[in-house]
Amino acid sequence: MVAMHGFEEVLRRKGLPGIGTVVRCRTSNSLWRVMDREVWRRVEHDPETDEEQVIPTFYLSFWRIEAGVPPGVGQMMGHLYYLNDTSFAANWEIVTYH
Repeated sequence: MVAMHGFEEVLRRKGLPGIGTVVRCRTSNSLWRVMDREVWRRVEHDPETDEEQVIPTFYLSFWRIEAGVPPGVGQMMGHLYYLNDTSFAANWEIVTYH
């Protein structure tokens, strides 16, 4: 389990982008900006210990960058990432320039 104050460290180690970062979708080659980043805790029941277990969950919302469209208007989406989830690196790349 990770304490709430340790979430930023976990986000950094996982390589998840910060707010305002531009990322490229590997499947569509489109550019998206990270608009919001939230930390959620998901509680699951552990059948072995019969106790509740807190799992760090990271929610990123993305806005598709399109010429002439102001930020926050147009296509948006979000995704939950878990501590051992590697789907961000598989589906996105952080863009250092655009």
